[in-house]
Amino acid sequence: MDRVSYNFRHPTRGEIIVFETKGIERMDIRQQGEFYIKRLVVLGDEKVRIGNDRHLVIDGKRLDEHTPHFENVYSFDPKQPPQESRYSGHVNQFVANEYGYTYPLAPLFPDESSVYQVPSNHYMVMGDNTMNSSDSRTWGDFTRTNVIGKYLFVYWPVSPRFGFNNVR
Repeated sequence: MDRVSYNFRHPTRGEIIVFETKGIERMDIRQQGEFYIKRLVVLGDEKVRIGNDRHLVIDGKRLDEHTPHFENVYSFDPKQPPQESRYSGHVNQFVANEYGYTYPLAPLFPDESSVYQVPSNHYMVMGDNTMNSSDSRTWGDFTRTNVIGKYLFVYWPVSPRFGFNNVR
């Protein structure tokens, strides 16, 4: 992890960040105080919703495979159901339920009309593995002071993501 870059600038949408879970209100107490790595998707003072087409819409603008850092996330075939361990976009609770996921995967986004407002100086993050990710769809936003650093190198598992900052 790169702990230096964010001393000189704030993270930008799409970057993969490392953050501490301490103080995230809706997060299970057993997860508090851990370090997570997720993709930064929503910045402070923005409104977000998750469409039934599995794309984020931020302040009225839909993210897609042409959005920098989201090329892989939105490279899925929309005719295929969302699957674990595959890029499947981002799933709201309605879509998760349609595909048989009955656990609360995205309680803050029950359907595509649900809008979440992120407060100033806060962030929302989501995992690329949308069907198996505990992320801001469940526990909401957190203060930017929780950010520890920027993703730099993946050493495990050995996969196409292995190596220096080559994740889109």
